[in-house]
Amino acid sequence: MKNTHLYYKSPACEWTEALPLGNGKLGAMVYGSVEVEQLQLNEETLWSGWHDEYADNPECAEHLNEMRELIFAGKLTEAESAAQKYLVCRGDGSGDGHGYGHSYGSFESAGQLFIKLHDSDADVENYRRELDISRGEAMIEYTYNSQHFERQYFVSPTKNCIIARIASSDDFKAELHYERENVHLEYVDDEIIMTGSFKNGLEYAGAVKVISDGSISNGAENLVVENAHEIILYINITTDYKEPINVRAASIDAVRGCTECDYNELRHETNEHFYSMLSRAEIDLGADDYCGELAIDERLALLKAGADDRALVELYWQFGRYLMISSSYNCVLPANLQGIWSGDYSTIWSADYHININIQMNYWLTEITNLPECGDAFLRYIKFISEFGRKTAEKQYNCGGWVAHTITNPWGFTAPGEGASWGSFMCAGAWCCEHIWERWLFSNDKKFLRRYYPVMRGACEFFLDFLCEDPNTGYLVTAPSNSPENHYRDPSTGETISICAGPTMDNSILYELFSNTIESTKILGIDKDFASKLQKTRDRLPPIRVGKYGQIMEWQEDFEETEPGHRHLSMLYGLHPSNLITKTRTPELFDAAKVSIERRLSSGGGHTGWSRAWIINFYARLGMGDECEKHIHALLSKSTYNNLFDAHPPFQIDGNFGACAGIAEMLVQSHDGFIELIPALPASWKDGSFKGLCARGGFIVSAEWKDGKVCSFSVQSEHGGAGEVRYNGGRKLSFELSANGSVQKQM
Repeated sequence: MKNTHLYYKSPACEWTEALPLGNGKLGAMVYGSVEVEQLQLNEETLWSGWHDEYADNPECAEHLNEMRELIFAGKLTEAESAAQKYLVCRGDGSGDGHGYGHSYGSFESAGQLFIKLHDSDADVENYRRELDISRGEAMIEYTYNSQHFERQYFVSPTKNCIIARIASSDDFKAELHYERENVHLEYVDDEIIMTGSFKNGLEYAGAVKVISDGSISNGAENLVVENAHEIILYINITTDYKEPINVRAASIDAVRGCTECDYNELRHETNEHFYSMLSRAEIDLGADDYCGELAIDERLALLKAGADDRALVELYWQFGRYLMISSSYNCVLPANLQGIWSGDYSTIWSADYHININIQMNYWLTEITNLPECGDAFLRYIKFISEFGRKTAEKQYNCGGWVAHTITNPWGFTAPGEGASWGSFMCAGAWCCEHIWERWLFSNDKKFLRRYYPVMRGACEFFLDFLCEDPNTGYLVTAPSNSPENHYRDPSTGETISICAGPTMDNSILYELFSNTIESTKILGIDKDFASKLQKTRDRLPPIRVGKYGQIMEWQEDFEETEPGHRHLSMLYGLHPSNLITKTRTPELFDAAKVSIERRLSSGGGHTGWSRAWIINFYARLGMGDECEKHIHALLSKSTYNNLFDAHPPFQIDGNFGACAGIAEMLVQSHDGFIELIPALPASWKDGSFKGLCARGGFIVSAEWKDGKVCSFSVQSEHGGAGEVRYNGGRKLSFELSANGSVQKQM
């Protein structure tokens, strides 16, 4: 595997320069400092807050007809005012994006471990800081006063410990201390023990155990290691989120158990874990294996100046997959807005689960880039919020089924947010159901579909109750609703309005949800009458329409947007991630989608990292490879920190994940009923290859191209099945595979 190293010539000065490590449960940010090393720590369930029984708002159901009548009568300013009053949660909600101190809560740092090694960094030579994503390992190397130091850091996927080794060519001294807000700290023998709890009763603990060939002593606020040639640290954080346990004992047991294992074996096991998962899929864009002496920050600076660095694009793509493994493998909760990494106690937007695109974007890459097990936590989480969403459906709307809105957390918050203009997107939970269907399409796992079908059915049940007839058109619409976070101008008053009836995104999501659920009933041989009811309802949803500028209309009326360069492109849901708009089946809408993107971009759209990543996916579906490349470069040069984290700004991991998915979509697509190879290849990616990308139908695809034309490819399948490959401007190959079969084509 090539291009898998992030290399730097100096320590990190900022959190967004530190190197991320993780095993799905634990996260660490390694600064690589010389004088005082800094390890910032995280644990996936270390969340403040608690479940808020009060959040669901019964006043909404009481005033639902009133809000609908105002919308249908064109009294939009009055409807907006009523929605801001009733189409919200009770209480503080997310605390204006900072749930710390509120019931909503926040994902929090587990604290920082400091290791004092030197009196200064003045005499350091040959410094090198590196993250090898193919091994899941960070390394620091330098010479200090003619003494050679090296450090390794990794997170064991089996022992659930962060492990650090510091070694020197001569003996040295180290002093360790831990910092975390509002905790009890103990320094006992060769261990540091941290214990704390939150208002909701969640308890947490951390333990650090030191093994060394030197002498270890403890003070009131530190451990001191003297006359050492080597120090190995074992670090664990534990909470009782999942089950009531003695967190102090569990954390201590974890680090002590880890010390009974051979360090080199733990390191090798971690290296093998990351290599085996990353090497399932690879891309080669014709760049050399980058072995130059330029650091990542220097390469990003050159990219900003207009340089081409395909090797950096290859690395960035694998880095997205690395972050997915590190933050979503074998874990309890899905990757949040920052994956599993936060250096704050009150994290921006609480690092929660925004389900009006952000968490969905996190998981676009898992199926297509061959990391399906990393999506399991999100799928389980969808089922989790569906259970809480039943109460919200009943109390907030007097409807059956389940519903969830813009924001959620580990405590089952499914009510609208505290502001209707952004927090009342009620199709968010229904959008999550698309990931259930995608798992089925990529896996053909009927047992999985049967297990998750009730979640899809429950989402449908809510909208069967909630949809109402628009008296002006006769269509069934969601009302009151909104197009995520966007606004239009009231044609009567000129006021800025968000509330509407039947926005295009709602209609697209519901058409897809109903269609997928109908198809599920056929596959599973169940619920025929329910499917018939869904079909009748689906056929009365408003169609996707083209507006006066030749664009996809965002609302049922061709309103003027108040922010034409808005970061959300919700009206294009049908283009991506859905397949309602394709070149072969809906050419008029396909062309209108191009106009919509151009209009957004001409007004400054794509200015956030995740929005730019979505645009890459759009252009991939449109087959516009040069535009994809242009926005990859824009993402790297304008919205990427020096450690390759995505800059919203601030850091938000969905841009990393979304761009990774978009690059895969440039190389293989399967959403239109066939497998298409290199559908959006930029001219500069003249020669290249990919292996191990996945296609719907349960297929694994590899291909090579020269001069922009496919010269060989293969398709294999564990379960077998029939399909069609399209390549080189319309050439086709139909195939039918038996179990564990494959087909190869050489041109």
